[in-house]
Amino acid sequence: MKKHAILIAVLMVLSLSLGSLAPQNGYDLFQKALAKERGEGNLEEAIALYQKVIKETSDDSLAAKAQLRIGICYEKLGKEKAKLAQKAFQKVVDNYPGQFEIVRLAKEKLTQLLQAKSLAEKEDKEFALRKIGIGHEWGQGEISPDGRYISYIDWDTGDLAVQDLSTGEKHYITHKGSWEKSMAMANNSRWSPDGKHIAYDWWDWDSEPNFVGIRIATPDGSKTRTLFQVSPEEEVSVTCGWSPDGKYILAGVQKSSTLYQFALISVNDGSVNILKSFDVKNKWFNADFSPDGDYIIFERRQEDDLVNNDLHLISIKDGEERPLITHPANDNLLGCASDGKSVLFASDRRGTQDVWLIQLEAGKIKGSPQLIKESLRDIEPLGFTTDGLFYYVLPKSKKDVYVASFDPAKENLIEIPEKSIEYVGRACHSPAYSPDGKYLAFISDRGTYLKSRFVICVRDLETEKEQEFYPGHVNLMDIKWSPDSQFLFTRASDRPASDFGSEFFNYMICKVDTKTGEVQTVTQSEEDENHKINRFIHSIDCSADGKSIFYVAEDDKEKKCQLIKRELQTGAEKTLYSVASPDRFFIISRSPDGKYLALTESNENLRIIKIIPTGGGETRELLNFKPDTGFIPYCAWTNDGNHVLFTKPKKNLTEVWSVSISGGDPQMLGLKKGRLGFNQGRIYHLTVHPYKPYVAFSSYSQQDPEIWMIKNFLPENTKGKGGQREKK
Repeated sequence: MKKHAILIAVLMVLSLSLGSLAPQNGYDLFQKALAKERGEGNLEEAIALYQKVIKETSDDSLAAKAQLRIGICYEKLGKEKAKLAQKAFQKVVDNYPGQFEIVRLAKEKLTQLLQAKSLAEKEDKEFALRKIGIGHEWGQGEISPDGRYISYIDWDTGDLAVQDLSTGEKHYITHKGSWEKSMAMANNSRWSPDGKHIAYDWWDWDSEPNFVGIRIATPDGSKTRTLFQVSPEEEVSVTCGWSPDGKYILAGVQKSSTLYQFALISVNDGSVNILKSFDVKNKWFNADFSPDGDYIIFERRQEDDLVNNDLHLISIKDGEERPLITHPANDNLLGCASDGKSVLFASDRRGTQDVWLIQLEAGKIKGSPQLIKESLRDIEPLGFTTDGLFYYVLPKSKKDVYVASFDPAKENLIEIPEKSIEYVGRACHSPAYSPDGKYLAFISDRGTYLKSRFVICVRDLETEKEQEFYPGHVNLMDIKWSPDSQFLFTRASDRPASDFGSEFFNYMICKVDTKTGEVQTVTQSEEDENHKINRFIHSIDCSADGKSIFYVAEDDKEKKCQLIKRELQTGAEKTLYSVASPDRFFIISRSPDGKYLALTESNENLRIIKIIPTGGGETRELLNFKPDTGFIPYCAWTNDGNHVLFTKPKKNLTEVWSVSISGGDPQMLGLKKGRLGFNQGRIYHLTVHPYKPYVAFSSYSQQDPEIWMIKNFLPENTKGKGGQREKK
């Protein structure tokens, strides 16, 4: 009996002890969860511990506190966990009604969550334009269907790369290496509708045999296959779009200098169906599948207009072509939504570069174009996501003219200008001091990225007043004065830069009278029988007596580059110097006394600064150097005629040097700064004041581009909001 009584007593003591330890253990677990949440920030582990507290404790007060903390943890994890936070707070209200203070706190949290949810839902329905971030690069890419990635060309190598918009990280699809190793490059890239593949152009003229065609890769670059390769008689292919059903790639194929084609390429077996052929006078631009996949939408130049485009349609079923949008203004395709009917385009019909929306039904416009966004400036479209968001890139590059003081005989003595000259327009370049020292002429671009409009400005350096001249040509580059300061000579083109791949390629020389404004064509390269320009003018200058001009002409057909002197009155020409391409020179500058021309000769391995008598004769080399980049050097004489200034392009900057024509070591004058420091990256078009120690120059600077997104403008999302109907 005694032993039995002792055993009962021991069991009772153990029972009481265990009962008293349970709440204490729950409290310790709660404190541990708090430490995970507040001290370590490990919210997931904290939630697991709070859930364990609720399961093991019999104390309603402690359980209610743990349930409240679970809701707070989910709240801290962001809007993705908002629903779980709401459920957690609601459990406090439902399961622990007797814990009045904790229930009050939970109800406050629920109210805040519901208000935030209501505000977010309202914002999600309103038209919005938002900056997403900064891109590594820009060019020929596209947004992925889910909006997470952007494909683009890395211009440091020519490789195709992909940027993750959520992390900013990038990875490569191709791995060809530096330009020094290979000149192969990617071009356009387009995502498959399901986002599982990328089609892209691959151009490799270094390999034997050459490869020019289209490849398809997985987004991580692990699997790549060739879909299409141009035949020997074809020149190049360009990826334009991926059909909405994922079965076809739309490509533009250039068969020759005069024949262009639209081709449908089967993603499954690579078979090709030619939809349409175009001659050089009526060639297409910027094409894609229509939203429903039944047509091809593309840009075509308006008749007898070298700049403005209209939008056209081609039926995939029967190849019939018809106009889609015809307007005296310039219209450019931006993208087609995946809703089966919405097409976005840019137009300057209101005087600014605006974004418009049309709805297609059976290949015809339903209703009137709707204005979506005014004055969107110069953009490169990245396309639509599957949920109707439109992405684009806003390039951050500038062309400006700077004026700096300098001493050519002393090292590092160019004063770095803080800002460019003031001007009207989107860009300016090609400065030139007049021989009398009274004026600074330059070219101002008053247009947009899609449509340039060039104006020659002549600024009086004393009064700051300007004269403006409108030669009327599509492209202008370089200015040189006649010795009497009355006439200006400029390189020009009546075709847009897109025809030749660069604004530096021109085929005309024009003469502008600064007193009357009269414009005359001095010389121009003629089209061949295939309407192709084969001879381009790269640099110009005027003789000291004003009777002749000098110009550099590169002939693609004859594979040579020549320095030519042309008599203005008779048109007679004399070749002063000639080299075989690609050993070609580009830039010339006449000495102040008129006896010599300085020229920069460029070949694959060297950049050479030479001088040659203006009447012809032997050249004399002043110096040479190995280039760090493919950019060419520019040159100009100092006003005393004793030195030649020249640029030395580097990877991300340009240096300005001086070399004496009498010999000696060259001097680095300064401007050795990168593209993000002093606002200059590439320096060109040097011009020296005839009497004062000033040098003016053009500068091209580029910063990382901005990525933007427009949302809630498609009709089913906005119900008329965010847009304005075009007035008829």
